[in-house]
Amino acid sequence: MKTKLTCIALALVVAAGAAAGQEKTKKLYRWVDKDGKVQFSDTLPDEALQQARTEINAESGMTTGAVDRALTPEEQAEHERLAAEQEVQRRADEKERQTEEAMLASFQTEEDLRRSYGVRVTLMQENLNAIEAGIGSQRNSLTSLLADASEAELAGRPVNAKQAATIRELREEMAKQQNMLVIKQAELIKLDQELEHLVKRFHELKGDGEPSPAPAPPATAPAGETPTG
Repeated sequence: MKTKLTCIALALVVAAGAAAGQEKTKKLYRWVDKDGKVQFSDTLPDEALQQARTEINAESGMTTGAVDRALTPEEQAEHERLAAEQEVQRRADEKERQTEEAMLASFQTEEDLRRSYGVRVTLMQENLNAIEAGIGSQRNSLTSLLADASEAELAGRPVNAKQAATIRELREEMAKQQNMLVIKQAELIKLDQELEHLVKRFHELKGDGEPSPAPAPPATAPAGETPTG
């Protein structure tokens, strides 16, 4: 009886091996050769080992797998560089997330959060106002100096060298201040966006509903006019 069972087991193993062998011969490969021609075969020549290829079931004609072509050393190096950059970014994002959560945990309400950012917005707006006032003062001085220089030229007198140097310096300083003004205005916009992002995150962490609408900025009147109620 034992010998009979052993024979049956061996027969099953041989049959499974034969089936596996048959299944292996039923796989086809499809690839494009170096001349751009599509090739099909149940074996892969050496030249196709590095090429992208598709594996197909010979009986059903269905695609059973795909293999990308081998990367060149340059492509592999680029792939590794991008992967390293993505990992660095992932860690930075995770650190930012943890920092946000730690910071938001210190606020009890959305109003507390907005009040904290309101102080920063006010300070930045005051800085912008100071820069704009400085530019206005420089513009007035430059206008006066240019008027004097124009009068001198009309009268046939040469422009004073010191005056000409001052005009150049004022122009350069105004350009610097105007660039600074653009930078600070962008920072103020970014601060507003950051606040709305944090308000949303605050409510996500609290799980207490949607954030309140952002308060409208105070109305401002043109220079020289007084806001009316």
